[in-house]
Formats: sequence, C-alpha cells, structure tokens
Amino acid sequence: MEATAEIKTKARTKPDTRLIGELAPIVGLVLVVVIFTLLTKGALLSSGNLQSLSSQVITTALVTIGAVFVFGSGYFDMSLGGCLCFTAVIGGQVAIATGSLLLSFISILGISLAFGIAKGIFATTVNVPFFIFTIVLGSVISSVVLVMLGSESTIYLKDAVKEIPSLTFTQMTAVNVIALVVFFAVCLVLFNYTPLGVCIKNLGGSFIAARQSGINTRKTTIIAFIVSALGVAVAAFIILLRTRTVGATTASGVGNDVMVALVLGGMPLSGGPKSKISAGLIGAVTITVLNSGLTIMGLTTGQIQVVRGIVFIAVVFVSSFSYRGKLLPR
Repeated sequence: MEATAEIKTKARTKPDTRLIGELAPIVGLVLVVVIFTLLTKGALLSSGNLQSLSSQVITTALVTIGAVFVFGSGYFDMSLGGCLCFTAVIGGQVAIATGSLLLSFISILGISLAFGIAKGIFATTVNVPFFIFTIVLGSVISSVVLVMLGSESTIYLKDAVKEIPSLTFTQMTAVNVIALVVFFAVCLVLFNYTPLGVCIKNLGGSFIAARQSGINTRKTTIIAFIVSALGVAVAAFIILLRTRTVGATTASGVGNDVMVALVLGGMPLSGGPKSKISAGLIGAVTITVLNSGLTIMGLTTGQIQVVRGIVFIAVVFVSSFSYRGKLLPR
C-alpha cells in the first residue's frame, strides 16, 4: 500500500511534459518580443515597424502553415523560397502583359500547383533523398528566374499595359488578414479533423507502418504538397499586391525562415505525430520578430544569419529530447 501511494505521489509531482511542450513556443515568442523590445529601446514595437512586421509575418506564415503538411509527412522541402520567387515573377509578368490581377493570380496558382504536384510525384517515385532534390531544384529555379528577367533585375506593375490600381494600407491589411485567417482555418480543419491529417502524421511517423496500415502513401504525399503549394501561391500574390514589384531576390530568405519557424513553433522537422498547424503561425511570428529585432540593432546580413543559426541549433537540440527515440523506423 505504501509503495502504491509513493508511486501515485511521484506521478502527481512529475511535470506534464506535454503541457510544457505546448507552452514552450508561446513562451519563446513572448521572450523574443520582450528581449528585443528592451534591446531596441522600444523601436521594435513602434507603429512603423509593426506595420512592416505585419506584412512580413503574413508571407512567412502562409508558406510555413502550408509547409506543415509537407514536413509533417516526413519530407524536407528546401525549394519553397525558389518556388515563391518564380511564381511571383510569373504573376508579375502576366500582370504587366495583360493589366489583369485576376489572370496574374490564376497564373500564380497554376504554376505553384504544378510545382507542388511535380514534387509530390518525384517524392513518391524516385528513390533519391528528397531534400537533396529540393536543394538542386531551388538552385535551378533561381537560375531560371535570372534568365527570365534578363538585364532587368526587377519588374514593376506600373509598367503594365493598363493601369493596375494600388491598394491602400487599410485595404492591404484587410487582404492580409482575410487570406491568413481563411488559409489557417482550412489547414487547421484538414490537419486536425480529417483523415488527411491522420494519414500525414502517420506517414511522417513511419512510412513503413503507414503503408502497412493501408494508407495510400502516394496520394497522401501529393495532397500534402498541393496544400503547401496553395500557401506559396497566396503568399506570392500578396507580395505582388503589396510591393507592386518582384525580382530575382524576392522571398530569397523565405526557405530558411520556414525551416527555422517550424522549429521555433515547436514542431520536429522529422514530422510525425508531433506535427501541428499552430507551429506554422507561432513560428512565423517568432522568426519575423527575431529578424526585425536583429536588423534594428544594426547587425549585418551575415551576423543575422549567424545568430539565426545558433538559435536554430539550440532549439533543435533542446526539442530533440522530447521525441528522440520515440519514433518508429522510417
């Protein structure tokens, strides 16, 4: 009896690691905001910088939320930045040639979905480490963009065959909020309340077990990449609307931001059962605030990358203890 009572007492006093894991990303976000608010003497939360932050968060969040489906399936996609840049440039060229934002969006959506489907098919048919393929794909896409632009490093919507009206700050804010809320809600339902989410988590946990349990791994993988492509398409169109200009350097850092954001949001890059949509949103806000704070402090691009790398390694190292050894063989 005494032994049983002692066991129960230890069980009650043992910390709830699941709750800690859920709260850690939120606590981390709060700490980043507080620390950089102090280091920048309040400049981080100035009205002008908050406007800039909101625009940057939207783009990163849309891509990262969609990427949860891919990374959750166990695939490491390093080509998201290149795909975003390519689709934005195509959309800008269509808008300039036709003067129509509708045709521009259709072209962006079509190109992005084509990339998503192609990556999904490659991942399920070619026996090559997928992350290597996406690294090469991202490099090739960047080169193609340079060839497409030729001597022009940037294209502007003001050069369209007919005037394309610009949006006011209020209108752009409304577009940003609606796009993010709708996409997040759709992804949340798909990932948490449909068989697709269950299949993705099982696939990321163990490909072998998922296939043996009757999951159509090919179909699940392709759908995951399609959802990710939708996020890229919406983000590319919003960039075009907001900046009214695109070029070879558009969204150049998004690929790395997505990877870091997922980790900061509390999701293991190996995917699996611990994958969660909230990681995309929380992580996107955290990495955006981190980038902004470091920039305000006057750090160079190289120094910012070093700090980001240190943060990424530290978070991966700490978070790995919560899932190391708990996954089934891939």
